[in-house]
Amino acid sequence: MSLHSMSAAILLLCCSNILAASDGSAVAEGERLFNQQCQFCHNGLVPEAPTIEALKLYPPERVIDALNGGVMSTAGLPLSGQQMKNVAYYLTGKQPKTANTQPSLNFCSGALQENNNDASWLSWGGFGNQRFQANEHTLTRDNISTLRLEWAFAFPETTRIRSQPIVTASHTYIGSQDGTVYALDTQSGCVHWTFQADAEVRGSLQLHEGNSAVGNRLLFGDFKANAYSIDAVTGKLHWKTRVHEHELATITGAVVADTNRLYVPVSSSEVVPAGQDSYPCCSFRGALAALTLRDGSIDWITYTTPKPVPTGTNSAGTQQYGPSGAPVWSGPTLDDKRGVVMITTGQNYSSPATGTSDAVIALDKKDGTIKWVSQLTARDAWNGACARQRANCPAENGPDFDIGAAAVLVETGKGRDLVFAGQKSGMVAAMDPNDNGEIVWKQRVGRGGTMGGVHWGMSSDGIRLYVGISDVPTGNKYTVGEAQPGVHALDPTTGDFLWRTVLKNSCKPGGKFACFSGISAAISSANGLVFAGGLDGILRAYDASDGDLLWSYNTSRDFESVNGAPALGGAIESDGPVIANGRVFVTSGYDKWAEMPGNVLLSFGVPARSEK
Repeated sequence: MSLHSMSAAILLLCCSNILAASDGSAVAEGERLFNQQCQFCHNGLVPEAPTIEALKLYPPERVIDALNGGVMSTAGLPLSGQQMKNVAYYLTGKQPKTANTQPSLNFCSGALQENNNDASWLSWGGFGNQRFQANEHTLTRDNISTLRLEWAFAFPETTRIRSQPIVTASHTYIGSQDGTVYALDTQSGCVHWTFQADAEVRGSLQLHEGNSAVGNRLLFGDFKANAYSIDAVTGKLHWKTRVHEHELATITGAVVADTNRLYVPVSSSEVVPAGQDSYPCCSFRGALAALTLRDGSIDWITYTTPKPVPTGTNSAGTQQYGPSGAPVWSGPTLDDKRGVVMITTGQNYSSPATGTSDAVIALDKKDGTIKWVSQLTARDAWNGACARQRANCPAENGPDFDIGAAAVLVETGKGRDLVFAGQKSGMVAAMDPNDNGEIVWKQRVGRGGTMGGVHWGMSSDGIRLYVGISDVPTGNKYTVGEAQPGVHALDPTTGDFLWRTVLKNSCKPGGKFACFSGISAAISSANGLVFAGGLDGILRAYDASDGDLLWSYNTSRDFESVNGAPALGGAIESDGPVIANGRVFVTSGYDKWAEMPGNVLLSFGVPARSEK
């Protein structure tokens, strides 16, 4: 944290003159400061920034945290602690709390007893990041039409969910926007315990089943680039390790563990301050860190670009650095057969572009040595300055086709192992892991774009590769063809289409938030079924053999939550449906990209199960 941020933090802690609701001067100053420092990004010109309508739903503490050391810390540098409070007061109409208050939680009356079974979903994507539940037998094509809501859990004072749940027969674990990790009862949604991380938990947790001496661990990362190991039964902290030296480093993808190590993907928020002409762009470089599972010590760390060096000044006279970027947005994929761990990377932030951006990279599990790199799009360097063509936009200026989805490792029906990668370009590629990632085939599935193509994850049962396409229109000049929002099934050995379901936009015009029928969230499959959550808030189930729609549920509405907190569904983004033990779990609500905010985790089951 910078000295200025530390001073602001002290002011926030020590300041005692809490604003009165009638203090018009504080509101006026907050409005002036917001218009001066923040309005440009939040009025729709920077698509990723939450809209003003979404910010109104924030608790004031979150606005202050974002300005003071959070994602908007660069905008908060000129502000005193009181000024940050004024901005928060103007936006939310609420005063910061003077003391901690207990959120709306429904604690379970009985003790937590772990009861794992074969149909659990214990990580982001399971084996090979296939997002396929091989042990699901309760849900079928015949009864899926009767699937109904069993319970809804509301995350207090939250406007988005980024942490996919992991589920066992007895309980469900999930992180949240304010950094709280919850252990919920799978049957009822009551709370067994909570753990407070230092920042938002964006990636899925992983339940690592240990021996009698170690016990079961929950492993995850937070927005401040901390990795954690906590006890799965009690929530007690084992260890916490910061995994990257850059102040804007973060963890957005799920962590993955084998017997000895935890593999942590590292991305960053540096593309945001890079939009300012005075920011020395850019110094972050993506990485994969391997931590010793026992104590969290860093075993090795491998960066995706060389160390940035000075490259000259921009048109505003600010020093620039490069190469940089190539963040790792998604979870790694373990390949024990070949002794490697695979990551996917995003675009470079500054020139020169490298051969490791927009790529699949395989690293030796033992020491992090790069074994092979398969790049899908070359010369892709982009940051927030390019949205407005400001001084820090690199010479390449896009196309911003990073790979945000994890690589998928599959043994196909013909006995051949292949690695699949989908990217924002709308392209899907198959690579040979036995031939240094040599590309076997490529298929254009979507139009692509800044929010187009494949975003968060594909699924495969070995027979088909299921691809969700977003294709939200954003004016990206590198798009190709017509938009194809929906779910598509490919032959994994050839890339040929087996079926396609392109969704019509059924969103009602004139709403406060953006709505589109694309599939941005990761999709999942099990027992002849494919589940996909849409940006329109609709969760859909398809027949895996032909793409017929078998069931749908609109989550964009109010719910009665089991914990009594206000509950609202919205856009389904990022994390995808989880299928376990005859149930389907999905989160709903996302406040970025002007999308529909929300704060719920929903559990669905078929009536026969619900009535037992």
